[in-house]
Amino acid sequence: MSVTPLHPESKSKPSRRRFHQATPEEQAVKIAPPQLDLDNAVLQELLPDKTLEAMARKTNALDQRQRKLTCAVFFWLIVLALRPGVSLNLTTLVSMAVTACLMAGMTAHQAVLSKQAISENFQRRPWQFFAEVLQYLLVAYATLFATPLGAADLALIQHLLLIDATVIRVANTLIQTFPAHRTGRRAEWAALKLHLAFRLFRAVPAVLAITAQKVNERKVDFLRPRGELALYVFDLGYWWYWLFDEIIERGQHFISRLRSDCNPLIKAVYQGSQEWVGKRLKDITLIGTEIDLLVNLSSANPANPRMVHDVRLVGQWVSENQAWHLYITSILERSIYTIGLIVQIYALRWQIEILFRDLKSVLGIVNFISTSENGVRIQIYAALIRYLLTRLIILKAAYQTSTLVEEFSIPKCLIAVGQIMTQTVELIVKEQTPNWVTLENRLVEVVIAVGRRPNRKRGHRLSRVKAQFQAQPIPAAAPP
Repeated sequence: MSVTPLHPESKSKPSRRRFHQATPEEQAVKIAPPQLDLDNAVLQELLPDKTLEAMARKTNALDQRQRKLTCAVFFWLIVLALRPGVSLNLTTLVSMAVTACLMAGMTAHQAVLSKQAISENFQRRPWQFFAEVLQYLLVAYATLFATPLGAADLALIQHLLLIDATVIRVANTLIQTFPAHRTGRRAEWAALKLHLAFRLFRAVPAVLAITAQKVNERKVDFLRPRGELALYVFDLGYWWYWLFDEIIERGQHFISRLRSDCNPLIKAVYQGSQEWVGKRLKDITLIGTEIDLLVNLSSANPANPRMVHDVRLVGQWVSENQAWHLYITSILERSIYTIGLIVQIYALRWQIEILFRDLKSVLGIVNFISTSENGVRIQIYAALIRYLLTRLIILKAAYQTSTLVEEFSIPKCLIAVGQIMTQTVELIVKEQTPNWVTLENRLVEVVIAVGRRPNRKRGHRLSRVKAQFQAQPIPAAAPP
């Protein structure tokens, strides 16, 4: 069952304002997470009712009058409902109301909600409330990840950002908000594009933008502030000379595949034939199994766009495909960032595709309950919050077992955490108040027991890249 938009209220009978309108002072308030320690309980300190209300007040989402479906109840209701194997609809949400109300500190007899009340919240409670909670959790996670478990001196991986976007279809009633490109099957259809930056070392996503499917990825700004160390890994959807130059001028780095129609000028040869210098890539025949070149990507036609800075072109011959795999990067340090390491780092880009799979297949954001833009955005942010809360449990489980974070399976942990949080109500309630300590301990125990990767004999690709860095001291990567 979908949430359908309500009929607009009559102008002759203005309704009482539903949500508190924040003052400029309230909007400017910065809500910082408390001091957290993996040796102690995290959840009960992280998201108490008062903190959720403070973020709701800041984002115009705090109720003017106390109702059953308060901001805290609605928050937990949506976050808890996103569980694998369950078709999300209004009936499912009503059945989850008891647990959500109890987590928000209400009594069981108060947990009687109607579909209409839930529908109204999807349409009217500002989605910025969920976005604020996500940013708050990202800050808290970064603080926890500064523990010895994640504080290895990995100058490059520690600042690695995977940039990509995924397309998700939405109800055709949103075609004016989220128009999509015409295809062979559909002349008109509605779809959004979710743009994410995935900080791989911490394994947490940040939302860059939610746009219409027609919006090109290159129009979304993902660059970190000038002077901040960053390594961006992206695919050909972000191929733009001005973007490459801007990254280099900010003292940052990137790795991307080489476009098949690009014919760069070879300016120096580090591995290959010196006869290639001064020629263009398509005018030579590559030899050996690896190449390492300094090139300028600009074409021979002076009328075409120009690139100011030179970049490094590396490649490997893949015998299975009988083809060269070529990559460009701004990292000119060859003694540490070898050809093999550059190739392995780019291969880590697949992790953001796995993230998209988990969000769509496990947390089900392809099945939107709402047909309003506000409701769609709420569900996307709720899924990312659920993902991040699971990551917090994984972080604590890894800390307690002295295990690498990447040795845990995200889909298995999402399923396990979802089952405990939705089925074990007696662990949540103690004298009608949430028992976060007991719940968190049970969640960590379950993740440790059933959340490991099934093929642990084969090391995770990220673990193998880390091992290469840890084999020798790594200085901070200097701008070219």
